[in-house]
Amino acid sequence: MGAIGRSILFLILGMACATVGAQDLSWSGLVEDTTYFAKDYNPDRSMVTLAGPAQTWDFRTLKAPYSISRQMIITGESSGKKTASLINGAKAEATVLLSAEGMEVTQIVEPNPICPDQFLTFTVSPSYKPFTSAVLGEKNVYNGKIVATFAWPRNTICQWSPNPLPDSCRITYTIQEQSMVDAEGLLYLPTEIDKATRQKVELKRALKIESKSKNVWRDVTAQVPGVRLITNRQFLRFFSDIDDVQLVEMEVNSQQVPVSIEFKTHPIITRVFTEEPSKPDIFAYPNPSYDIVRFQLANLTPGRYHLKIYNILGVPVKDIAVEVTHRRQTISVDLSAMQRGTYLFRLLDKTNRTIKTKRVVLIRS
Repeated sequence: MGAIGRSILFLILGMACATVGAQDLSWSGLVEDTTYFAKDYNPDRSMVTLAGPAQTWDFRTLKAPYSISRQMIITGESSGKKTASLINGAKAEATVLLSAEGMEVTQIVEPNPICPDQFLTFTVSPSYKPFTSAVLGEKNVYNGKIVATFAWPRNTICQWSPNPLPDSCRITYTIQEQSMVDAEGLLYLPTEIDKATRQKVELKRALKIESKSKNVWRDVTAQVPGVRLITNRQFLRFFSDIDDVQLVEMEVNSQQVPVSIEFKTHPIITRVFTEEPSKPDIFAYPNPSYDIVRFQLANLTPGRYHLKIYNILGVPVKDIAVEVTHRRQTISVDLSAMQRGTYLFRLLDKTNRTIKTKRVVLIRS
């Protein structure tokens, strides 16, 4: 995620599949869901078929070098709309507005093309509404821009250093995305079978870089080495007919040969236990998990606690100090370095008294 040329839709639809569904679903009841995806960089070219109805796509041979977990977290509310962050693992990738009418993207996070080690928050204008539920032959066009302004870093070495250094810099991507539903049929994945529609997507992006010195903006795009000024990419996206979940995104080259495929790897969308406990408790979600596990603490007296994780033999493998300040609090723990299997997690108070002991399962593709 976040590579230069990545589409806005690709940044959000992995999460949308955990949240969009039918438009009359309650957003607030779905925000705790996590959906798992994986990426295969060696797909078979036979996975691309002709346009039209009555297709059969068999993707059961796909392999998963690494896995991706996506979740939506509500952050606030304004003018009758909820604001939320889209999270991939532990990293925020976009900000969206949620309402009864659906979802719209207002910000995305991408690398800085001048200083690739930095990430910038881009404002999306106009806001982007996902094109999901559609019938064969339906088309959609999005024209917009994403813009980010940042103060020029004085202590960071970037791939371009103007002389004299400017006060700030502005990055603008002009975007055109054209989508058309070109096929429908039956999609076989390693974990599930779905009736699906396929969208053919063409994405064009043009980059403009400006610097500001003494309140004057100047176009310096041509001076920056190593950046791609114009990118053209093509995708095939597969959506479930039942709930508009994005099941697959396949990038293809100009000869319509698959380059990579991101696909849904788990048939069940996990959700945290939502009933309000009456006694001190702890919940782990998603469970099972690939990498980031969120531990939700409930009804604890403010103070210092310890979360200890043990392997199945009872050997401690992780000890996290937790400072509880709220009645309901969540912490995220990266367990991606641990081997797959079943682990016990135990919450202890400051006197080492055990409050709860439960299980969490780590899985790998």
